[in-house]
Amino acid sequence: MCSHSLSSTSSPAGADHNASDAVGTATFGADDAAQAPASAPVTQWLHAHDAVAAAPERCAEIDLGALAANVARIRQQVGQAHIMAIVKAQAYGHGAIECARAALDAGATWVGTAHVSEALELRAAGIEAPMVCWLHTSDTDFEAAVAQGIDVGVSGWELDPMIEAARAVGRTARIHLKIDTGLGRNGCTAAEWPHLVERAAAAERAGDIRVVGVFSHFAMADEPEHPANDVQTQAFEDALAVVADAGLKPEVRHIANTPATFTRPDAIYDMVRVGLGLYGLSPFEGVSSAELGLRPVMRLVAHVAAAKRVDAGQGVSYGLRWRAEKPTTLGLVPVGYADGIPRIAEGTHVTIDSVRYPVVGRIAMDQFVIDLGAAADPAEFVGKDTVVFGDPAHGEPGVEEWAGAAHTINYETVTGISDRVPRRMIPASRADDSSLSLTIPTPAAMQSFARTLATELQAGDVLILTGELGAGKTTFTQGLGEGLGVREGITSPTFVLSRIHPSLSEGPALVHVDAYRLGSAEELEDLDLIDTVDESVTVVEWGRDRAEGLSESRLEITLDRPIGGNTAAQPDSEAPAPWEVEDEEEAAAPRIVTLRWIGPRWNEAATTGLRAALAEFTDTVKEG
Repeated sequence: MCSHSLSSTSSPAGADHNASDAVGTATFGADDAAQAPASAPVTQWLHAHDAVAAAPERCAEIDLGALAANVARIRQQVGQAHIMAIVKAQAYGHGAIECARAALDAGATWVGTAHVSEALELRAAGIEAPMVCWLHTSDTDFEAAVAQGIDVGVSGWELDPMIEAARAVGRTARIHLKIDTGLGRNGCTAAEWPHLVERAAAAERAGDIRVVGVFSHFAMADEPEHPANDVQTQAFEDALAVVADAGLKPEVRHIANTPATFTRPDAIYDMVRVGLGLYGLSPFEGVSSAELGLRPVMRLVAHVAAAKRVDAGQGVSYGLRWRAEKPTTLGLVPVGYADGIPRIAEGTHVTIDSVRYPVVGRIAMDQFVIDLGAAADPAEFVGKDTVVFGDPAHGEPGVEEWAGAAHTINYETVTGISDRVPRRMIPASRADDSSLSLTIPTPAAMQSFARTLATELQAGDVLILTGELGAGKTTFTQGLGEGLGVREGITSPTFVLSRIHPSLSEGPALVHVDAYRLGSAEELEDLDLIDTVDESVTVVEWGRDRAEGLSESRLEITLDRPIGGNTAAQPDSEAPAPWEVEDEEEAAAPRIVTLRWIGPRWNEAATTGLRAALAEFTDTVKEG
């Protein structure tokens, strides 16, 4: 959230405050640091201006732990191939320097930008990983690129300036030759390719350049069945043959972007270039991030600036395109198109305390209005956090909802969040200290995992279980029940909301809850779970942002399946098929389980035992 416990500090003396650099920072102030728990992560604010308010009315939270998890997911997809983290355009609006560092720490090996100037900023920040940039003009500072060991994409005309830059600097230039296989932007044509390759080979023999890579770019990879993908792959193969005939031996061949990484194993080659997927968003229409095993990294939050009751007939915003049909309460959210919220995005929603509220009226430059409903008390809403978009797996609006309303794509929406919105960097170390991720290969292994977890549980433990339909929630809970030794017959509690499975021994009962159809934490409290929680192990499906009040401690367990298919947003069956899906390919696909432990119950001794038990389980799975 846009934490009120943060205070501003000025930037270091002599810091360069360019609008494109996002260099203003704020961290815990001295008083706050003294009061904060030792394990609390230091949260960094990035902003384009010198001063950042102690409690900004808007912020974009950037979860670097989610970014690291996305890199791990891509690693599963590509095996030993290099991963290039694309951080152009301030990492699609997320913050280039911090995202580049987090991606490299998580296992990415290269960094990619569009412009040399962007790459130079990363070098100035101390990032030494191999990096390549590919969009140049006659004013591009090629000498600086050569001096800083930055690889440059060459489509044709850039070769001579790179040779000249290498001679001026006295250092061999590193280049990647680009072939246009069909996208029609930069890249050498097939007709000119042999000539360019021969010129590059001659320059390499002369010691002026080193052809480090050969690359291209797909035009239709987000439509996996489009025939252009096969045409481009073959054209790339043909181009590589010309390179080999010229005696060149590039280190990396790369054509796959995020969509091709997931759909074209034949296009992985030596390296993939991951942009959108790095930030946890799906490039495919109708396929969610969760289906790809990705977690959205940006969460846009703003405080409610004002709220008031209005009469029926009250119009809202310019043009009065919306009028209240009956008396209601309106809330004012202080972000608008100057902050990157598209003016034409109507019919969208936000969430406050996990409840969805419609956006009404036209988006203005600095603000928009939401309908809080007739029963809302204005005084209770002022100052509350409004989630404009975040992770749909947590019940929040996805950036795709806003993109769809604006007739654009998720790429543009996150990249367009302006530098007026501070970026709050949530360190990946938070996840490292209090969570772990495992890959579960089969339904049987999922049940074995849950049985292992059960040995570390005790009465009073609360588990919040998240995962879309088909992720394996019921399979997990069945294994947990077996491990706890409770009565059999565990199925989804969809239609009864809550079931109690008594212990067949002296252990705790298992309380199995489905919170999907519950709109708020208050509705969950109406189930009277507080009467059973102390004597039971309570599992709450779809319980994030609803079940936290059951206990001051909890285990949050997220189940992700890497590939997509039938992903109805609403469970509609109690039949526990394997992985809860019927598609054979999906039933055979692994699941990624992420555990996060919160609260005093999960102290050092408890988490050490938990990690040890799960490490033993992992070893058993590997041996099996």
